[in-house]
Order: sequence, then C-alpha cells, then structure tokens
Amino acid sequence: MVHQTAFPHRSSRRARAAAHRAMAMAALASNSSLQVRYRRYHAHMRKAEALSRAADAIALEAVQGGSE
Repeated sequence: MVHQTAFPHRSSRRARAAAHRAMAMAALASNSSLQVRYRRYHAHMRKAEALSRAADAIALEAVQGGSE
C-alpha cells in the first residue's frame, strides 16, 4: 500500500536530488577524460544542491504556514 506524504513535492525533490548525487558519483567512475568526469560531477552536484534547497524551502514554508 502506498501512503501519501504530507509534502509530496519535497519527497520527489529529495528523490531527484539523491538520483543526481548518484549520477555525480557515477560520472567520476565513467570511462571519460578527467575534465569531462569533473564537469559532469559538478553539474549533477549543482542540481542536487538546488533540489535540496528547494525541498527545504517548501518544507519550511509548509511548517510556517501551518503554525499561523
């Protein structure tokens, strides 16, 4: 049985952030030049950080909105 979370956008953003972190680690292990590996790694980590910040902002907004 699948349960809905209180913050559906947060969980999907958290999942996407985790996926980008995994892709960043995979980029480091790929069979490409060092420059390409680092570029891919940093691109995925930037996306992961942005998604994490967005999830935190939504969670904070939901908590603050519920306390009014």
